[in-house]
Amino acid sequence: MRRFFIDPATVGDAKATITGDEAHHICDVLRLKPGTDVELFDGNGNIHQARIQQTGKGRVEVAILATRTATGSATRLAIGVALLTGKKMDLVMQKATELGVDTIYPFVSRHCSIKEKNANKEDRWQRIIMEACKQCNRPTVPKCAPVCDLADLLATGATYAERIIFWEQERSRTLHDLLPAATPRPSALALFGPEGGFNSEEISHAVAAGFTPVSLGSRILRAETAVIGGSAILQFLLGNLNTTPR
Repeated sequence: MRRFFIDPATVGDAKATITGDEAHHICDVLRLKPGTDVELFDGNGNIHQARIQQTGKGRVEVAILATRTATGSATRLAIGVALLTGKKMDLVMQKATELGVDTIYPFVSRHCSIKEKNANKEDRWQRIIMEACKQCNRPTVPKCAPVCDLADLLATGATYAERIIFWEQERSRTLHDLLPAATPRPSALALFGPEGGFNSEEISHAVAAGFTPVSLGSRILRAETAVIGGSAILQFLLGNLNTTPR
């Protein structure tokens, strides 16, 4: 069944209206007809089974047949990702969404090859996130924060119960040491560095802000691989793979 995003403000009295890009996709790309059943999600965890009633230019009217609300993850996981080159950030946004990450903080650190804050890229990332939600049946849409500096992100860490920074020069402490299984935590923030990694001064600032350096093992991973692999391991250790994905 086809899935589409719907503005929650347009839902009411067992009816809803789809507009904008989603209406264009339904009418002009897929050419779905009245009587077709679709699934709608509002980004807040509500999933609607619906039937198309009427289509028109830039507008689709549907009848809501049933609604359910998805269960949230055990722990709210956020990740900070230093800006990566090429299309690596696109991949990170897609896979972090699939893995159930709650918030993604793109940031600039000293060894980033890209340092500009580009609003067009932020819009692109949000579109990638939305498409990933539709493809993987995720009922809530993760937040992609505006690009910030590492110092600002370290300050944001104070709002998270668990704070982690991955560092290839950490030799002893691993995620398994830091996060023993079945220990409840309301939230966690994990930081991943750029292709050039973090330098020792940045790690010192992170430690002063309450972050714990951890290792992903002896292998040297590409930056995007570290984000995807680290996020998956975190979700497992935090218990988020045992609940309905967000």
